[in-house]
Amino acid sequence: MKQSTLSMVVFTIYLWLLGLSLLMIPNQVITRFGVPATKEVWIRVLGMVLSILAFYYSMAVREGVISMYRWSVYGRLSIFPTFCALVLLGYAPPVLLLVGAFDSGCAIWTGVALRREKSLPVAGVSH
Repeated sequence: MKQSTLSMVVFTIYLWLLGLSLLMIPNQVITRFGVPATKEVWIRVLGMVLSILAFYYSMAVREGVISMYRWSVYGRLSIFPTFCALVLLGYAPPVLLLVGAFDSGCAIWTGVALRREKSLPVAGVSH
């Protein structure tokens, strides 16, 4: 298995676990991150959205859609800076940075693997 595919499989499993957990047992997840328990529906909606994303990632891996791998790198790299801003502004507890670091770390893993596999163009260079 290519490293880029392995990185996507790992991230997909993470998304499935997080998405389904937020959908079914949200308070057990969010309280571990210092977020107060809630009965509001937003957390379950987020769980559903993450599960749908996990499905898309699963299909991209299954079909070998390398362009999806590439797109995901750029999107996932925005997670850590966004979470940093949320923490700095006092909207989120610092533990959220661990989640952001994992997400962005997986994106970097995928990006590096794609570059090594010659599937991710270098910025400004057309193939």
